[in-house]
Amino acid sequence: MRTEAQLLEQARRFDPDALRALHNRLYEPIYRYVHFKVSDPQASEDLTSEVFLRVLEALKKGKMWKTTPDAWIFGIARNVVADHYRKTSRRSEVALDERLAMPDEQSLTQRVIVAEEHEELAQAISRLTDEQRDVVLLRFMEGLSTNDVAEIMGKKPGAIKGLQHRALRALAEAMGRTSGGLVAAEQL
Repeated sequence: MRTEAQLLEQARRFDPDALRALHNRLYEPIYRYVHFKVSDPQASEDLTSEVFLRVLEALKKGKMWKTTPDAWIFGIARNVVADHYRKTSRRSEVALDERLAMPDEQSLTQRVIVAEEHEELAQAISRLTDEQRDVVLLRFMEGLSTNDVAEIMGKKPGAIKGLQHRALRALAEAMGRTSGGLVAAEQL
């Protein structure tokens, strides 16, 4: 069994097994991120594939991660999505992630309420600035650290904390809620 450090070193040397393991570990999180930004499953698959092609191209050119491969690859994903929108010049739509699916044991009324809340949240997220939306998606959907998000976005951790704070306040306001309950989320 390889350690993470061994896997990364082997990936840097283009070991097919290590590259496959890295791809398998990061494909789903990258796909979720891209799909949330793009909403179209086919385009999401295509763009996720493009991310991993760019990873290989960058490795061939001798470029690699500074701190973690996750942050580096999410940064590439962010650029791929931005390139996609530059090419198509359309506004991003927000789709609900399948992780937000409702359990079967809920009553129909509960399902409707939860679906409405998810739709309200998705609409609120879509009204954030691109940077605020990226911070929310990367921090709370993908669970990345503030430092990783800072690396992905090319900003300092303090700037990411500020963006996160403003994004959570904007979400609370858009959803017509007080922002007092956001303190715990901001501590993450």
